[in-house]
Amino acid sequence: MNFKTTILAAAAALILTPAAAMAATEQFPLQVTVEAIVPSATGLQISPVGNWAGQTQNMRWNIATQRLDPIQQQLDMKSGLGAINAYLTTDAMLTSAGNIIDLTVNVAGQDLLVGAANAVEVATATEAAASKRAAVTITAADAGEEGYPQGNFQGSVFMMYESGTP
Repeated sequence: MNFKTTILAAAAALILTPAAAMAATEQFPLQVTVEAIVPSATGLQISPVGNWAGQTQNMRWNIATQRLDPIQQQLDMKSGLGAINAYLTTDAMLTSAGNIIDLTVNVAGQDLLVGAANAVEVATATEAAASKRAAVTITAADAGEEGYPQGNFQGSVFMMYESGTP
């Protein structure tokens, strides 16, 4: 290679290198929002197993029985403050175009009723101190002989858990 060819090759490499480097670099910004709630180690802790509480639960229509199948989930409960009590803050129901299907909410074998005055114990103080996993079942009321009215039903269930000295 002669001197002139070497200079031309070096000049071409210097000119093309920044263009090639710029063409090969792509960027994509990604932002992730992170949230963490750390409860008191001795306070009340309620944790849906599998994080189901923030997701819509589908009460499946059972074609064989012509009923709505119950929703069955689990909760982990812990408290260093004493027994854990639970109640509903509003009536549990599904609604569609003026039609209502009442729901029964059962936690740890106890049906929940509306209001703090109707709170039921779902974990004793001993169970709560050690941590307890409890079943949560939401069941549609019996349809009766007429069956359920047709519709696209929706609703929310609001449960309140309390623990502490009375």
